[in-house]
Amino acid sequence: MKRSLLPLLLLWTGVVNAAPLSVRVGQECLDVELLESGLLRASYRAGEQCEKPAFPASPYVLTDKLEPLPSHETDRLRVTLDEASLCLSIYDKRQQRDVTKLCPGTGENNSFTLALAKGKTEQLYGLGQQHPAPGTTDGDWLQRGTRVAGSKYGNQLVDAKGGLVGNTQFPILYALGKDATPWSLFLDNSYPQNWGFQGDPFKVGVKGGDDLRFYFRVGESLADLRRGYMQLVGKPLIPNRKLFGLWISEFGYDDWAELDGVSQSLQNNGFPLDGMVMDLQWFGGIRDNSENSSMGKLAWDEGHFPDPAGKIKALAKQHIGLMLIEESYISRGLPEHQALQDKGFLVKQPDGKPVYLAKKPWWGKGGMIDWSNPDAGAYWHDTKRQALVDMGVLGHWTDLGEPMDFAADAVYHGFAPGKTTHSDLHNLYNVLWHQSIFAGYQRHHSQQRPFMLSRAGGAGMQRYGAGMWSGDIPARLDNLAAHLNAQMQMSLSGVDYFGSDAGGFYRNSFAGTPEEYEKLYTRWFAVSALIDLPLRPHADNVCNCYSTAPDKVGDLASNRANAQLRYELIPYYYSLAHRANRSGDPIIAPALYADEADPTLRGMGAQKLIGDKLLAALETRSDSKTMRVYLPKGEWFDYHSHAWQSSKGAWLEEVPLFHDKLYRLPLYARAGAILPLLEVGDGSVDAFGRKLGSMDKPTLLKLKIFPHSQASEFTLYEDDGETTAYAQGKVRTTRIRQQRDAGLQHVWIEAAQGDYQGAPAQREVQLVLAEIAQVAAVLVDGKPLPAADKSGFGWQRMNPNTLTVRLPALAAKQAHHVEIRYQAQEKK
Repeated sequence: MKRSLLPLLLLWTGVVNAAPLSVRVGQECLDVELLESGLLRASYRAGEQCEKPAFPASPYVLTDKLEPLPSHETDRLRVTLDEASLCLSIYDKRQQRDVTKLCPGTGENNSFTLALAKGKTEQLYGLGQQHPAPGTTDGDWLQRGTRVAGSKYGNQLVDAKGGLVGNTQFPILYALGKDATPWSLFLDNSYPQNWGFQGDPFKVGVKGGDDLRFYFRVGESLADLRRGYMQLVGKPLIPNRKLFGLWISEFGYDDWAELDGVSQSLQNNGFPLDGMVMDLQWFGGIRDNSENSSMGKLAWDEGHFPDPAGKIKALAKQHIGLMLIEESYISRGLPEHQALQDKGFLVKQPDGKPVYLAKKPWWGKGGMIDWSNPDAGAYWHDTKRQALVDMGVLGHWTDLGEPMDFAADAVYHGFAPGKTTHSDLHNLYNVLWHQSIFAGYQRHHSQQRPFMLSRAGGAGMQRYGAGMWSGDIPARLDNLAAHLNAQMQMSLSGVDYFGSDAGGFYRNSFAGTPEEYEKLYTRWFAVSALIDLPLRPHADNVCNCYSTAPDKVGDLASNRANAQLRYELIPYYYSLAHRANRSGDPIIAPALYADEADPTLRGMGAQKLIGDKLLAALETRSDSKTMRVYLPKGEWFDYHSHAWQSSKGAWLEEVPLFHDKLYRLPLYARAGAILPLLEVGDGSVDAFGRKLGSMDKPTLLKLKIFPHSQASEFTLYEDDGETTAYAQGKVRTTRIRQQRDAGLQHVWIEAAQGDYQGAPAQREVQLVLAEIAQVAAVLVDGKPLPAADKSGFGWQRMNPNTLTVRLPALAAKQAHHVEIRYQAQEKK
């Protein structure tokens, strides 16, 4: 029997705190709530679980205090229930069409199922990280057919033919199609999930949990749906500005001298540099198969790294920060193990003793911290990690958090009553670890911004300041290609800070000659310089037989140019980070964001949008001199040459990859783009543009403008770049607008709003315009500006396609108008 929910929900009308609709059929029950115009929440349960609350708090969701609407339908949605099957049919009132039908059920061995009618769905995205076959950049989930868990528990590093890459579960699915209402489904369930998209309906099986709880949303676009998801699970924190720069890593540096040699060589070779990432050696390394391995000390090996506090201060004067690795494993012979055992803060065996992990003894033998116990996380942070934060360590490299090693019969404190088994905790383990670090920063009222780089995670990790990298990837370009597809899905799963071990972690997986590897590194580094956050080359180098730094491997000149391009764009990336923090928009978006109606962009992983203004084409072939680039519909400029291109949605053939012998990936700016840039010179050494020997942050406002007849704008976000003051509103925003008329180019720099400590009252301004027309006059606030003189101020043509306007210091809190008048073109 099928009927509208309306008769069942009439009792809700006018009730402010309406209870959810509860329908029970035999041993099954379903609760449904409408939360917003286009959002509903449902919980399916069976047996005795039907007597328990329908919507318990979840570690994934930012808040469980979502109030249901006092009605069965909104201006957007109508929900219909088949009481016999408990299937929900979703109808879009605005577009007057069916959306889908969702049918929950139970499976074998304490599992749940959910079937979703395919309808007019043509594309599926999200669901976290599962790399396709090596060499595959493109493909959405409908094209791939299935998305399977990495193991019987879920998160896992999986084989990648010479290395290991992550299979990381984020249960958010997006559906798009021509003449279809875009929708998303978030399964608020941390147990392993297997999805099948080869038939109709689509199906997902969930292996565990007390209920099948899900949020279903309709929206106007993929971007709209992602914003809604981020509102639900939390938007990303903004890391220290230095995390947008270059960080060099390897396994690992044996002492300060080795680390200094790498950093000083980079700076001597003209590379900007923001940090070094230190692997296991910083706390003494590890001893295979030993209970006395240093794993778990989380304290400096001062024999090899003496006076760490003094050294960190000295590095800071060179504008170099540190990120330190840490793991959850504690060797049993260490006093730290005994202290944690005494307090009950280790994961336990069924008999109450700490688990003893010895099957993968490469790190040692011992136990693991129980991050599901908030007191354990607080103790570890307060007694171990906080001292490192106080020294000035800028980041925490939370490794092996899938977790890699565990006891299947382990007993945890649990994140909720009764949720104490490893199956309950496996896919939450790393997220709870992140939460404990974030809580430690808050408890100590730290002004430093938390940042974690993790090999695993889950929905909501970004609200704690955590990002991910894709695992111990082989040094092969076909694995980089697969990584690009994973990055697309991870971006849509809410992880903006995502990257790879640039150059490949397992160098011994590369089968070519040293000369061929040099080419691979140059190409990989160019890709990472555009899309990785942070930019971090890394490799297994215990043998000290490889180099990871871009001045020692690959083409030095090309690597330096690509690093400098990354630094030039940091003010743009940083403004995008503020936008992500405020609205939930991605920093690095799928190419599909350029035009969802364009079928060519479906599943495209080899091109990315940086924000919504820059389109990057990423090459993963080894010997190509040119590549094909797809330009979506619109007007575009080559970022470097400023050459204009109009496209109806077409491929550009044989776009060159080398310019003046430098390897450079194609990069295009939308007409109307306004990009804030950093002035990068040989003396600029970090993401703030500071120079060696100076702590002063440059104040130049440099804007690159790609003119368009349609008015466009961009909001520049600035803060101190280091502290959490931005979260208390200590942010300056400057709105910049442009419009190109027939004979005029207008640029309006509006009065800056807001302030932060150190915000400049005045600043020089430099405009760089992609422009071929001849200038007749330039006016600033109505007054003529002369051509540039020896001081550099004024206007000048740098090349046939580029006009620059340099202005002396202007008041930041006042509005300014630059008007460029062009010479009339002669009629032919």
